[in-house]
Amino acid sequence: MFFLFLLNNCLIIQLQAQQFTPHVYQLNEIEIKETSQEKDTSTIKTIKQLLKKSGAARNNLQFSTAFGNGGEALFLAEEIQDTLWMIQAYESMGVLYYLFKQDEEAGTHFKKANMYQQKLSQYQTVAYQSKYTSEYYLALYYQRINNFELLKSHIDNCFEFVPNTEKNQIYKVYLEEKLASYWEGKEEPFKALDLLFRGVNTLENLPEEYPNRAINTSFLIILYGRIAQNYSVLEKLSLSKQYFEKALAQKDESGEHIFYKAYVFSRYAKLLASEGEFKKAFVYQSEAKKINDMYLNPRNDRNKDFLTIRNHYKEEIDKKNTILVAQQQEIAARNKQLLFYKLLFLVIAVILTIGILLYRWRNERIKHQLLEDTSNELLAIKNKELTTNTLQLIEREQVIILLKEHISNNELGTSNKQFLKSIDRNSETLWDAFNSRFIEQNINFYERLEQRVPNLSAADLKICALIKLNFSGQEMAYLLGISLGSVHVARHRLRKKMNLERDINLTNFINSI
Repeated sequence: MFFLFLLNNCLIIQLQAQQFTPHVYQLNEIEIKETSQEKDTSTIKTIKQLLKKSGAARNNLQFSTAFGNGGEALFLAEEIQDTLWMIQAYESMGVLYYLFKQDEEAGTHFKKANMYQQKLSQYQTVAYQSKYTSEYYLALYYQRINNFELLKSHIDNCFEFVPNTEKNQIYKVYLEEKLASYWEGKEEPFKALDLLFRGVNTLENLPEEYPNRAINTSFLIILYGRIAQNYSVLEKLSLSKQYFEKALAQKDESGEHIFYKAYVFSRYAKLLASEGEFKKAFVYQSEAKKINDMYLNPRNDRNKDFLTIRNHYKEEIDKKNTILVAQQQEIAARNKQLLFYKLLFLVIAVILTIGILLYRWRNERIKHQLLEDTSNELLAIKNKELTTNTLQLIEREQVIILLKEHISNNELGTSNKQFLKSIDRNSETLWDAFNSRFIEQNINFYERLEQRVPNLSAADLKICALIKLNFSGQEMAYLLGISLGSVHVARHRLRKKMNLERDINLTNFINSI
């Protein structure tokens, strides 16, 4: 018999506390009323009815029906992408997965509900009740998987959404039961017991008129069971047995603590077996196995529909996800193609723009070059004319000088003296006339020259002007009224000021300015 007891004990699926009905259901009903007023299409009416049917079926332990309705509600909510109802549906399915100890899927659904809750909070006001529910379910999940730090974090979040009033003491009972798990994880059983006894005291003394009193007091099954387990750890076995019996004697009005009762049966049977009460232990272990076989054994006819519906729901979700992935890939491919065409258009536009700018720049350059060539040709013609005229003036001046010498050699009368003075005056204006026409034709030549070679004297500027017009040394000497040797000295001094190397031609350098 003892061997049979141990075998059964190993096969039992031991579940922790499941408590959804009392306060969370009330909150969900409030939330449903609020959201249905905002948006009440035919699809949302269907979702609302399916969720209510799922909750009712769960209360009546008809889990196959509950799972079918909940799965259909979630599928429809995802189809219309209604965030409010996706939250409700994900929470409903998360509860079912939690009850059947499908921890990974329960956590996934609770986390998705919480994610959509936070998303919803970004663009509209969300009721504290809805936020509380989302955080409470996550606390349940982290309690189940023994992640005590995240459990504590979500319990703290829950307390933020519940005003500390006498009316809300019931919330404290459920949250402190979760907090007891935190202290158990920290190996502080006395702190855990203190919280559990506070919850027991609150529930045992609830007024008769308190809303949902019978459902709330059903939670004593869990509190008594948790106290019994802690006493067992502390090896206070008589107290442990006392509270195990109280847990089993407590009536379950909600029907949702049946799995926890199976857990209590199993733990109590183990305690009895350790004290040699094998016959009694076998009875309690059989009760635990009976419950688990009825609701959790996949070979049970009662559960075949549940597995079929669950698999159908998962197939539908997987199929939808496959379609969504394919659509996303198609959209990504289109976006990639669109981006390619945009980049191609941009490259073509840039090339065309550069081509147009280059074409305009080339035309402007050609025009400018033509204008510059024309100006240079015209300047060369005018400079040639100026040179010719100047040379003619020089020749005429030489004739006048010869005439002046001839007259001077003869006897001078009054009229001859006046004539000679007139000749001298005209000779003095020869350079001025030349320079005036040179400046007019070679605009800014002197300025450009002084920028290239600063500190040139007036005499240097005259030499440069004559060099530019290709005057010979003799012609320069005559025009400037100096000797030919002085002209050569002036040219040499000019090269030094310009720092010209021997191989650089002075005339070419001046013409380049």
